[in-house]
Amino acid sequence: MMKNNKREPMNNTDRLYAYILKNKVVSTEDLTRYVQDTFSKSYRYLYSKYLNRLLAQGKIVHVRRGIYAAENPYIEHNPPPDKFLVGSKIRARYYIGYHSALELHGSAYSAHNACFIATLMNDKFRNFSYGPLSFRCVTSKDVRIEIDTTKVSDQVIRVSSPSRTFVECIHRPELSLNYEEIAKSLISLGNVSIKGLLNSLKIYNCDILYRKAGYFLQYLRDNSPYYEHLSKNDLELIHANIGKSPIYLTEGKDYDYNEHWNLYVPKDFKNLFLGVK
Repeated sequence: MMKNNKREPMNNTDRLYAYILKNKVVSTEDLTRYVQDTFSKSYRYLYSKYLNRLLAQGKIVHVRRGIYAAENPYIEHNPPPDKFLVGSKIRARYYIGYHSALELHGSAYSAHNACFIATLMNDKFRNFSYGPLSFRCVTSKDVRIEIDTTKVSDQVIRVSSPSRTFVECIHRPELSLNYEEIAKSLISLGNVSIKGLLNSLKIYNCDILYRKAGYFLQYLRDNSPYYEHLSKNDLELIHANIGKSPIYLTEGKDYDYNEHWNLYVPKDFKNLFLGVK
């Protein structure tokens, strides 16, 4: 007698798990759209009927309110969910920025467990952690200018453009670990443009930021092939926005004065690009 090798049809719980497994990380909004289109059911019905069952089976985990990640119940130690996917699900108006943007652009000198998510002030959220990952909210005046999209596991992620990433890393170095990490990362950051830089600098309209940008760019233009396309005239467009009074780039013991950028720079600052403290 021949055995029947036909597979049992997937039930709704299996179908839902397959959807979450494919997308890896999903939000309440994602699930609501899916169950309305596929099951013609409400999210409340979905939660009580299916999500609780998948949670109990260890097939999904609750990362934070409104965000779920797929798990493989047959693996003893599942890796944490992709931090960029989680970061992209927290708020509708957002972008991944700072050191996290360096990672997405492929130029970060080192990896970091934190994900920096920029949002508008009225969209801000409390920082939280999940396993080894931490998610930090950074409020921003604007989440539209110089924002690119990229794909992670076939999902669209919003990320600051290379030019805006450059500006924001030197603007708030603590969100990119430190100046040494920034210097080592920026030296291989591609696709920085003068138009993008000026658009990004204009968001903050800050004198010291124009000077920092000019100083960094002048060094990088002479020492990295990723910046040799920038002309002297490009740098002068940034220079036109600096003030007349000298400013200190950062705290230090001994300084050199950079006359062109009217900036006091710690004597050993250039060594950061070489990895020498």
